[in-house]
Amino acid sequence: MHDAQLIGSVVHNRYRILAILGQGGSSITYEAEDQIQGHLVAIKELSLRGLSDWKKLELFEREAQVLASLDHPGIPKYVDYFQVDTHQNRYFYIVQALAKGPSLADLVATGQRFSEAETQQIAIEILQILEYLHALNPPIIHRDIKPQNIIRDDDGRIFLVDFGAVQTVYHNTIAFGSTVVGTFGYMAPEQFRGKAYTNTDLYGLGATLLNLLTHQNPADLPQKRLRLDFRPAVTVSEEFSLWLEGLVEPGVEDRFESASTALLALTQPQLFQTHALAQRPAGSPIQLNYSRHHLSLKIPPTGFEKAATRGHVTLALVWNSIAWFVGLAVLPFFPLATAVIFFVPFWAVGLGIAWRTIWTIFEQISLEIDQDCFVFKRQLLFWQEIHQGSMDDLERVVLETIFLSNDRPIKTVALREGIHSHHFGTSLSLSEKEWLQEILDRFIQHQKHR
Repeated sequence: MHDAQLIGSVVHNRYRILAILGQGGSSITYEAEDQIQGHLVAIKELSLRGLSDWKKLELFEREAQVLASLDHPGIPKYVDYFQVDTHQNRYFYIVQALAKGPSLADLVATGQRFSEAETQQIAIEILQILEYLHALNPPIIHRDIKPQNIIRDDDGRIFLVDFGAVQTVYHNTIAFGSTVVGTFGYMAPEQFRGKAYTNTDLYGLGATLLNLLTHQNPADLPQKRLRLDFRPAVTVSEEFSLWLEGLVEPGVEDRFESASTALLALTQPQLFQTHALAQRPAGSPIQLNYSRHHLSLKIPPTGFEKAATRGHVTLALVWNSIAWFVGLAVLPFFPLATAVIFFVPFWAVGLGIAWRTIWTIFEQISLEIDQDCFVFKRQLLFWQEIHQGSMDDLERVVLETIFLSNDRPIKTVALREGIHSHHFGTSLSLSEKEWLQEILDRFIQHQKHR
């Protein structure tokens, strides 16, 4: 670290140093007065002699280029970039408008506590900034979201600062550049491998929010299966806890896929749920709700409303009426053995059709799945069957053909558990079955590969 400029000194014949705002590993940030415009600015200074790694200069220049292209009310405006040569050194400077106010880290250090509502509002404002950054072409990834880099002014407005770790997706994926940057405790796991994606910033945001709620460095929180086990340390709603989990998932594929998705899930959870289940067949009475770790399915009795059900009832009535009427009418004219061989199969089929029809009309299905176990329940009037098992034993959800009707395959949803299968939903429409199979199988595979 190089020596700081003296308070009161003037840089570049324009910026008078008023105070030191912060000192990093290779740079110093000052509060200064722009003597030409009369505005307060933040000046970030990098010393060439103080560099231990040329990569730091590359990051500094990239930061200046990126800031010059940005225009968002939550990002202090870019003012200038220049260098100053002396006999012994060369200094590089980035000048921005000053975001006046304490950082979230300062507020935590003073003991300020944040309510769930306050934390959510901060999250919303940061997500709006990230939406803007990630929507640029190419997208811009901050890579160092943490409490020290988020300023809250006296009016409660939020500003994102310090783009020293910034990276464009183009640079990362096309130019094959990779630099491990970030702050321990706030870095997503992929950053340790030199990788960064747009939802990498969401992990930093989630870790930041946990710091506000717990006053602990996220790295100090216990972990379960590489996930931050923050629930015992916070007092927030179950819905917000689930949302926070969606930010700090260690796997990129398990995290919210974008800032827009995370924002929608936070501000309009019902709309988000509808979006997630957008392919639900119109008019379906199926009740299906799921979060990242839990799924709840309820299929109410079909009743007599569906055309398929009425077809089952008609078939059962016609078949049994003919089979039993004809059978009983001619039974006295046949030897008993002949009658048994000839009529009993027809009666058995008729009873089978009737029994299946009763199940079709009155059967209720419920299925609960979480990270550890599942509970499958079938209920027919006052009778019910409950099966419980381990989530690890579930394999797939598929559609299986169970019989043919007029040469048309009748399919059912099959929940496969080892060598066993739990069948349900026979009376549902094909579109309902296909929708259920896709949602259930995707959820199970997601849980199994966590």
